[in-house]
Amino acid sequence: MTDIISQVETAIITEIKAAAGMAYLKTVDSYGGQFDEDLGEVIRSYPAVWVSYAGGAKPKPLGSEKYLVPATFVTFVAARNLRNEQSTRHGSPGEVGTYQLLSDVRTLLMRQDFGLAIEHLKPGAVRTLYNTRIRNAGLSVFSLEWSTAFVEKVPSKDEVDLLKIGLNYTLKPGDDIPDASDLLTLS
Repeated sequence: MTDIISQVETAIITEIKAAAGMAYLKTVDSYGGQFDEDLGEVIRSYPAVWVSYAGGAKPKPLGSEKYLVPATFVTFVAARNLRNEQSTRHGSPGEVGTYQLLSDVRTLLMRQDFGLAIEHLKPGAVRTLYNTRIRNAGLSVFSLEWSTAFVEKVPSKDEVDLLKIGLNYTLKPGDDIPDASDLLTLS
């Protein structure tokens, strides 16, 4: 499961970074607690978008061997503006606001599956995280949730833990008789 989650998060980040219409962004990255740091320092990286996995609902059985696993991702959009707090949301000449950021991210990611085995992304709730002033600059941060789902298969006994690998070496072409063999034990 963690592999598909990291693939989706990485794909979202890659898609936003590659968007020609969003070249105004200074930062596009995985969320790692940036809002828990000194916001006066963090706002220097604005306008910004951060991406994170937010969890998911209970998986739904699709028979005895497969489950449909709902997953929620969140994009955080952030802008600052020296004019005032309202301009951080609405924007001003030469400065993007968080409303435009929300619109651009929503337009870019809606119905995306990035070629991965997931349901298309569907936009969800938008929440205000910050609308304030810090060090003479307006600051605005919103979160936008994205829902998707993927199928997870119950691993077979052979897939659970790979502890040993057997290797056979044949030195004569066309000869199916091993000339040497190794048994590697993984720890």
